[in-house]
Amino acid sequence: MGRRGRGSRTQRKHFKENRKNVWKGPKTDPSSDPNNPTGDNTTWKPFATQNPAFDEYYKEQGIVSPEDWDAFIEMLRKPLPAAFRINSSSQFCEDIRSILEKDFVRSLQAEAIEGGEPEALKPLPWYPDNLAWQSNFSRMQIRKNQTLGRFHEFLKLENEIGNITRQEAVSMVPPLFLDVHPDHLVLDMCAAPGSKTFQLLEIMHHSTKPQLLPGGMVIANDLDIQRCNLLIHQTKRMCTANLIVTNNEAQHFPGCCLYKKWSRGSEMANELEPSTRQLLFDRVLCDVPCSGDGTLRKAPDLWRRWNTGMGNGLHFLQVHIAMRGLSLLKVGGRMVYSTCSMNPVENEAVVAEILRKCGGSVELVDVSCELPQLVRRSGLRKWKVCDKGVWFASYKNVPRFRRSVVAPSMFPSGRSYVDTADNNQKCENGEGVHSENGTQPEEDPMTSIDDVEEEASDLPLEHCMRIVPHDQNTGAFFIAVLCKLSPLPGNCKPFRSTYLS
Repeated sequence: MGRRGRGSRTQRKHFKENRKNVWKGPKTDPSSDPNNPTGDNTTWKPFATQNPAFDEYYKEQGIVSPEDWDAFIEMLRKPLPAAFRINSSSQFCEDIRSILEKDFVRSLQAEAIEGGEPEALKPLPWYPDNLAWQSNFSRMQIRKNQTLGRFHEFLKLENEIGNITRQEAVSMVPPLFLDVHPDHLVLDMCAAPGSKTFQLLEIMHHSTKPQLLPGGMVIANDLDIQRCNLLIHQTKRMCTANLIVTNNEAQHFPGCCLYKKWSRGSEMANELEPSTRQLLFDRVLCDVPCSGDGTLRKAPDLWRRWNTGMGNGLHFLQVHIAMRGLSLLKVGGRMVYSTCSMNPVENEAVVAEILRKCGGSVELVDVSCELPQLVRRSGLRKWKVCDKGVWFASYKNVPRFRRSVVAPSMFPSGRSYVDTADNNQKCENGEGVHSENGTQPEEDPMTSIDDVEEEASDLPLEHCMRIVPHDQNTGAFFIAVLCKLSPLPGNCKPFRSTYLS
């Protein structure tokens, strides 16, 4: 029970601190500001869009090449364009697409030219059938600009009745790699606020013959009860019977056993006996809680709060959620692991760890040929771990007093090293860590010494994909597609079961 409680508090703290709408900050009395005793509102300043620790961290990790860095960081400081998706199962789908193509594309172009943008509104080239669109205006601009008023009202109305869904462009990518069919059982492990769940239901209904309901089901789960309410509000616009919403910790999602009644013969037709079988899923979407630095363009307050500990602190939870998702997946099924973070400790390190735990029972799928117009970058095979401003190239250099925080699974090789007396003495003296004075430094500045050969993973992590903002004017996202080839090894312990009839 104690371990479950700690996981719960960690996850709830994350939601409270990192999932809030920073554009709706608390309304404070200006006169209460010690730097503004006169109460003058003119002293308000926009969010600072820089963080030296962020720059240092991602330059060291090599997320983008040095030649790309300026374009990358410049794009991160710009507001995120508004994006939305047409509900493919709506009876008005063709009409809405026609209005966008023949009306708004032309009427908004004049405003775009005045603002220096080449295109005001365009379909996302990688999304099938021109069903996803992106405006080069941010959501704030659309709300405030009177010239864009008609377009804003159109988006609001169609969103309320479920004909479109406003959703960040990169957030639309993971469901497309799940390859969902109408008869599939799909688990969305961390579903709120519900945009991806709505998208999964769209795909399921769109692939079904007219006048028929899909034979499958989406189970959308989330830890936070308030976010579950938001999830229900989002998905009820779909008017579907193929959805169940649950409220569980994703890493402890219960195994479900189905009661299936059957008759043993005509002479005992009235006597039904139950048979149970475990409910396994054809598809699992594992969009885990993360540090969220891929959302800097829409949540600029994150620039101020970002630090390396955010990603390190969520690594264990992410591994546990992903492993639980794989244990609930059918053999032959597909799971997508995704985050809105660029941090390899939350991304490649998690994928590498679950591949090591699962042995040959899980395969990392190469999907580089799918959605060819989506610009993506291959996953990393080399990275380092930073803890309190100290860089570690290998777990063997982590001091003993930090090994409860920095784990072997965070490193490319995943190796844990048995301490010798000599190594223990070095750790106690502060040797072997990446610090210039041989002692554990404070939070800043970050320091690094190349006294240890950098590790590289022997797993095919290049099959993962990372979407970075300046490639297609989006946010950032990480996606890995996994296929379950055989049952997981016996050391993956089963969880409690819930019976459904």
